[in-house]
Amino acid sequence: MLPLPGANKEGVIAFRDIKDCETMMETAKIHKKAVVIGGGLLGLEAARGLLNLNMEVSVVHINKHLMDRQLDDTAAIMLQRELQQQGMKFLFGKNTEKVIGKARVTGVRFTDGSEESADLVVMAVGIKPNVAVAKKSGIEINRGIMINDFMETNIPGVYSVGECAEHRGIAYGIVAPLYEQGAVLAKRLVGSETDGYHGFVVSTKLKVSGVDVFSAGQFSDEIDTRAVRV
Repeated sequence: MLPLPGANKEGVIAFRDIKDCETMMETAKIHKKAVVIGGGLLGLEAARGLLNLNMEVSVVHINKHLMDRQLDDTAAIMLQRELQQQGMKFLFGKNTEKVIGKARVTGVRFTDGSEESADLVVMAVGIKPNVAVAKKSGIEINRGIMINDFMETNIPGVYSVGECAEHRGIAYGIVAPLYEQGAVLAKRLVGSETDGYHGFVVSTKLKVSGVDVFSAGQFSDEIDTRAVRV
């Protein structure tokens, strides 16, 4: 949840668990306008779900194109056109300043002074590892719980795997690396030989109906990149 003024109003939720989904479904029965903050994977999945509930949906994104951590400009524009045909609206380059309304949300205001009305605001701006227990225990943390190639923390006998772990500077925030990390840790614990965990090739698939998107590897051009686009 973004720490915005008014974020505690009724009708302002995250997109984290079944309770949030139930709130979306209940709200759609009596209200019509939703604003989703975040034009990444989570935000687009939330927005598609709200469209399925027959709500009007505006997606607010601080950057200039969708899924900017997975797609280049060309691919993002193709995705945007597809989603617009499905009924999504987009507000790019918007930085949310506050949630407006009295007890219940009536809209959001942006730092440029413009506003967008809303009966429901869904914040889907990414994930943050929960490192509170590790921090209290004296375990080294950065963004996530710091681990080596054998899933070991800086405290002997204490290991970490999965979405809260940070390996070689990367906290993946997805479930897939967990299985590889778990296999390495299992071998380590029973004394089997293992050359450790060397990282995960992150790929992304967007799970919204009617649009197939897959992204992997380096997606943005550097000065010395030779790119072929079809």
